Amino acid sequence: MSDRKQQQTTKWYVHGYLYADDPGVLPLGEDVLDCLQFGGKRNYGYGEVMLKDTQMVDLEEIDYSRLENAETYLLELMTPFVVKSEYPNAGDQPIPWWWAENQTDLRLRDEKILEQGEVYHLRTVDHGQIVKYIGDRPVETAKNCITRVGSHSRYGFGELRVKPISDAS
Repeated sequence: MSDRKQQQTTKWYVHGYLYADDPGVLPLGEDVLDCLQFGGKRNYGYGEVMLKDTQMVDLEEIDYSRLENAETYLLELMTPFVVKSEYPNAGDQPIPWWWAENQTDLRLRDEKILEQGEVYHLRTVDHGQIVKYIGDRPVETAKNCITRVGSHSRYGFGELRVKPISDAS
């Protein structure tokens, strides 16, 4: 048997956002990820994590003129939005009023969160959908949606993008 069949390597790139109210917390140093490993077989040396790149973005410094000058907007669901949850102290949430007029066409699915060995079931509005934005504060909504909205935002649920209708196609 040749040596090339003795070892398997897969490179994954995971893109993530971190948000902090305290500006001293970010950017994270590479040492924060030292010794972290994810997935199965991590006890065998698999799942090593390394920082590839970082970029700091100040939400107040972003140019929102495309949103300010548009009349119609769409929302793109970048991650699922939790509407029903078994997680302790996380109340069920209705679909926000500022989403589309016809909310019955939204695709729903079930998710799970595993924390401290407990599995909690969630009902979510599936990501990847585009709905009409009917609110009247697109810039404020865009800022909130980047940092995620909803009861499970700290787990990565509820990230949306506000797009002027001319850019949505």
